[in-house]
Amino acid sequence: MGSDSTDAVVIGSGFGGSVTAARLAESGVQVTVLERGPWWDTVPVRSMGIKDRTPLPRGISLFARAMRSVYHPLLPWGRTRINRKGLFEVYYSRGMEVVCSSGVGGGSHVYSALHRRPARPDYWDGHCPDLNEASMAPHYAAFVARVGSTRPGPDNAPPHSAMEIYSNHPEFTPVVPKDEVRVGFRFPEDPANPKLTQTEAGIERWETDYSTGDHGFLGAPSGSKSTMDFVYLGPAIRKGLEVRALCEAISISAQTGGGRRFRVDYFDHNQRVRATIEADNVFLGAGTMNTLRLLLESRDRYHGLSGMPNLGKRFSGNGDIRGFWDLNDQDRDYSEGVPSKGAIKLRDESLPQVGIGRNNLPSVNSYPFPKFIRERLKRGMVVSGMGEDAMDGVATSEGRRFRIHFDPSNSPIYRQIHDALMEMGRRSGRRIYAGKTPATVHPMGGACVGEADAGGVIAANGEVHGVPGLYVVDAAAFPRPTASPPTLSIGAWAENVAARFLARG
Repeated sequence: MGSDSTDAVVIGSGFGGSVTAARLAESGVQVTVLERGPWWDTVPVRSMGIKDRTPLPRGISLFARAMRSVYHPLLPWGRTRINRKGLFEVYYSRGMEVVCSSGVGGGSHVYSALHRRPARPDYWDGHCPDLNEASMAPHYAAFVARVGSTRPGPDNAPPHSAMEIYSNHPEFTPVVPKDEVRVGFRFPEDPANPKLTQTEAGIERWETDYSTGDHGFLGAPSGSKSTMDFVYLGPAIRKGLEVRALCEAISISAQTGGGRRFRVDYFDHNQRVRATIEADNVFLGAGTMNTLRLLLESRDRYHGLSGMPNLGKRFSGNGDIRGFWDLNDQDRDYSEGVPSKGAIKLRDESLPQVGIGRNNLPSVNSYPFPKFIRERLKRGMVVSGMGEDAMDGVATSEGRRFRIHFDPSNSPIYRQIHDALMEMGRRSGRRIYAGKTPATVHPMGGACVGEADAGGVIAANGEVHGVPGLYVVDAAAFPRPTASPPTLSIGAWAENVAARFLARG
């Protein structure tokens, strides 16, 4: 099982946790990662020699394996766990639905692999004296370099792009981002013949097979998508990083008396026992929802932490609304290619111009449905919008109930996106099914970076004000909505925290 004392504990192994853990371990820091989910059974993970692996949700067991737990106000204690090895977790509240993931590598298994800067060019400016766009630039570059994020060329471009379909469409036009968009896929040199390749660390992964559609929101077994388990964690394990899968953090307690500064209590799902580990530094990268829940419950339920008066405030859903566009295009199979097909907007400039992203449903061939249903689903698309909401949500811990309080009526962006979706459906003659309630996979905020007297919870180095040695390395730290996919910014933020920690010595 390993030592019960270490220099640093990293909780969570998504973008924030994996980047932080790898950078510290590769610099000689003794690091233990606690990850509540399993290692997923993928080509890269097998080549890393990981023995205890869990298949991604597919086939007849898709539904049983897909869901880990559900949070809902009507459930006993507000939550229930369905499968400790499940891939997704869902939070329901009156004003918002949130979906997040579980497993070694976190959300990198279920993202569309778009790497894009925030919509605002001054995103990091004005929050802390020593944090700004210039100071973050090298950390963005470091993440892009490590992940190998690229763009396809003209000879290997995936099918069904916005440019291909909508450049001359009478009603819709492609959205051309103001900043560069890269993609975390290993694109094939020859799309008809994807090859098995190796990373610089000797880890195997396949080039992307455009015909399978099996590398989207249900994971990429082939390794064609860049996920944090093999991009960051794999090489760092060889440098001494310890990853404890299926170990779920329960609480964090500050300690006095000359020993390690923190004790982390966790439940070991492998042995089905409660355990503890002590460390001088704790880095929270459990994803926004679970980072906030752990901090709030550690303070309010277990009384292991104190202070943090602004914790839970300024929570955002990043403007997310999602729907399904039942295009039923007889001559197109949208499951081909990579998940993201590019964004479009209404060509009519007299209407609000909201960019709508287009993604295929993931791994449709593995759904336990009749073939005619699967074929119909392949001819439709998941559509979504993002934007800057009011960021006025509040996360609370009330007894054993973790709750999100959010009123979407305070944020016009949600109505604008919903109206745009409905208008797209009307003009295309193909219905779009979308609710008005925000449904986000990009929760952020609640432990925002900023000065303590201006509502901030953490400093520019990620350290919690008033709690030395406790850090936040995921999107809970974000000072405003990114209004774009936050993956790249989470990676850059974690690179920033790790670099500042190592520079301090």
